[in-house]
Amino acid sequence: MKLPIRVSFLFLIGILAVGSTALGYYYYFVYSPPLEAAAQFMDAMEARDRERVRASIIIISDMENGRDEENLREPTEKDVGKLMANIFQRGRILDQRKREGKSRNYDYLVYREPDGRVFALVVTEVDGRFRVVIPETAKSRRRQYLWDYTWTN
Repeated sequence: MKLPIRVSFLFLIGILAVGSTALGYYYYFVYSPPLEAAAQFMDAMEARDRERVRASIIIISDMENGRDEENLREPTEKDVGKLMANIFQRGRILDQRKREGKSRNYDYLVYREPDGRVFALVVTEVDGRFRVVIPETAKSRRRQYLWDYTWTN
């Protein structure tokens, strides 16, 4: 028995609608929160707002050693001062990569500075909200908030 073409066409439209809705939910709940955290951090750095910078970052002493919760701490005034000491130029996020840690996941946002150099901006979820991870000892010679990153695609 042959189905009318209208039914097949409507079925195809329904599948496309469901697929696009699923992709929208994926972007909104999975892909977007780390990007929003990075945007809030960059907005605060551009505005030179110390309180917003403090609220958008978390300091890590050593990402590779031990449990991550033991290495994470709230930023001090000295930490925020070191971040704010340099002139901030907003870069562009090119890509997002996930890395599973021992007890938490990290989002590596591939970040290109205005001069074209590529680094990583690391974001993780802490107490239900995403925050930019700042290493206690700088991992990049250029900026404390950036991590060295090898661009491979």
